[in-house]
Amino acid sequence: MKSKDSVLEILRGGFVSASPEDTVGMAEKLSSEISAGSFLALYGDLGTGKTTFVKGLARGLGVRGTVKSPSFGVYSIYDAEAGVKLVHVDAYRLRGSEDFDNLLIDEIVSEPKIVCAEWANIIAESIPEDSLRLYFSTDGNLHRIELRDS
Repeated sequence: MKSKDSVLEILRGGFVSASPEDTVGMAEKLSSEISAGSFLALYGDLGTGKTTFVKGLARGLGVRGTVKSPSFGVYSIYDAEAGVKLVHVDAYRLRGSEDFDNLLIDEIVSEPKIVCAEWANIIAESIPEDSLRLYFSTDGNLHRIELRDS
């Protein structure tokens, strides 16, 4: 990775991760290029690195403590630096956008916040137009993360 390339440019070209540490590192770097109000829509099958990515993003945002998948609780809220909240959503157990909207995240979590939603395909209608849409895949050894416009 060239030092002058932005993380967003690298992700647009597709980032290949050889380890969980690579994924965490990329997400940690991305944290410096996003701001409060960002919505990250994460697409990909089980085991492709979505939760690992959120852990790295949380680290980069200054979240202290353990970040884990909120599968059964549907979402977790973490305090990040500078008063920002990180909302980590696992939409796997939701039936669609209406279920997501009924979580009332905007009412429960005041601004400023950053929302990361795993299994974004399930809540497609609720994803803001200006979201960062990250697609995760794996061949069993290497993981790929790609930023796409849709």
